[in-house]
Amino acid sequence: MTVKNTISKAKAMVLQTSGLNLPKSLLIIPDGNGRWAKQLGLSVSAGHQQGGKTMSKVLDDFMLVDIKTLGVWGFSEDNWKRPFEETEEIMLVIEEVIKQNLEKLIKNNIKFMVLGNREKIKSEFPSLTETIIDAENKTSQNTGKILALFIDYGEKYQLEEFAKARTQDKSLKTYDLLTKINYGLPLFDMVLRTSGEHRLSGFGPLATLAEFVSVKKNLPDLTDKDIIGALKEFSGRQRRFGGR
Repeated sequence: MTVKNTISKAKAMVLQTSGLNLPKSLLIIPDGNGRWAKQLGLSVSAGHQQGGKTMSKVLDDFMLVDIKTLGVWGFSEDNWKRPFEETEEIMLVIEEVIKQNLEKLIKNNIKFMVLGNREKIKSEFPSLTETIIDAENKTSQNTGKILALFIDYGEKYQLEEFAKARTQDKSLKTYDLLTKINYGLPLFDMVLRTSGEHRLSGFGPLATLAEFVSVKKNLPDLTDKDIIGALKEFSGRQRRFGGR
């Protein structure tokens, strides 16, 4: 993409999202890499690679709009059920996306953090662990936006972490304790899921009060227009939280 095209894209994103009631925190549940690849007669690996490229573009969009926190559920605790070869490819794609975008995060004052159970990742994918630690360290002092990547994460993990934290501190209110075990992340205002799915798949408490928006396209086909459309749908909703 040329510099001129980049500027044009930035203007378009800003113009089309200005005046909208945007979420302060957005969670993306990327889905459909395998289905995209199957439709084109490609390997699942090719689907994950293309999905990684799409997520890099999503990060570019995130930097242009007035959203403070972006969460991406990269790998759930249930994804370990997949064949090891596919799991390995997902981890390689995640590592490559982090490496490719690290300078961008540093330059744009974005703090990067990873949440989830790191023990199995650390033992089976040490290179990814090193990449994560390096990116977290190099962006730890950034004070602008936050990019949170969830790996080996889900409701079961959250419940276990919450129970352990509660035994150590019985005085904190439930929400404050939830925030503490998630490194200060707020509850998500909006969840965007691709491939037409309409479920949270056990993500956990951080998405409890979020508005859910489903996009029919598989992740590799997701475009700026789709993201803007999802944000417009969120903006048009009334969030009463039980009130009138």
